[in-house]
Amino acid sequence: MKSVLVLGQGFVGKYLVDLLSAHGIDYVSTTTSGRDSTLKWRLSDDTASLPAAKTIVVTFPLQGEVEARRLATEYLRHHRKAYGDAYNPFWIYLGSTRPFKETPSTCHTRPDLLAGGPRVEAEEYIIDSGGCVLNLAGLWGGDRIPEKWARFYGSKDKLRERLKDRGLHLVHGADVARAIYAIVTSANRASQFAGRWLVSDDTVYDALQIFIGAEHIRGYLEELLSEAEARELLSANRLDDIAMGSSAVTRRIDASHFWSRLRLKPKYFYTVGQPDPYSDP
Repeated sequence: MKSVLVLGQGFVGKYLVDLLSAHGIDYVSTTTSGRDSTLKWRLSDDTASLPAAKTIVVTFPLQGEVEARRLATEYLRHHRKAYGDAYNPFWIYLGSTRPFKETPSTCHTRPDLLAGGPRVEAEEYIIDSGGCVLNLAGLWGGDRIPEKWARFYGSKDKLRERLKDRGLHLVHGADVARAIYAIVTSANRASQFAGRWLVSDDTVYDALQIFIGAEHIRGYLEELLSEAEARELLSANRLDDIAMGSSAVTRRIDASHFWSRLRLKPKYFYTVGQPDPYSDP
């Protein structure tokens, strides 16, 4: 039996398997192509091809309770033939902080079902089954740089909507991997970490401060400042008068409960224009 099965060696999965390897933890990870010596597997495949593991990390979205239930029950049905009914792996499922609208939202906050849709249904199934859901803030690291996200605001209307809530919460892929590793190696992971946790680097960033370096963003801002609503949102009449930084925005995600339970602190923080501080484990 493996210690860890990583379903989906994507962005977070790559950081995780590098960390597991560095610490000598035996694991198997999957990709849909079988690249980089991974097990070729996709969600529609039979779970009989997956190895038994003590902890299973699901990094991709499951669309609803039915999909989550099918994955878990088929996997257990197959492996309990070999390991008995006592076999009960710990599931860790990665979600998003997008459905959390309260200010601030914590691990005790209920997600907005309309905003979360089927993914929240899958999360609830994992939690009800005794597993752990990590709702992740904006993931960054390596080539995944927040400054590049300015491309998502390709119109003045989209930028206007963003100005209504400029707070941006981030977490580095390596910090997510550190957190998962801490859970995996915890002797009491089921009792300590079952349930829902919000995960960010516990800092709030100003999206405008990050995106304003893009020429099209500055152009849209110049146009928006001709509108009374935008001037009120920005508390400024000119581009150079806009206050920017964490003090100018509102924190929406409070991840302190999670890091306190882990007895860890985030290690990698984002700074505009600076290189990624992460190096291989």
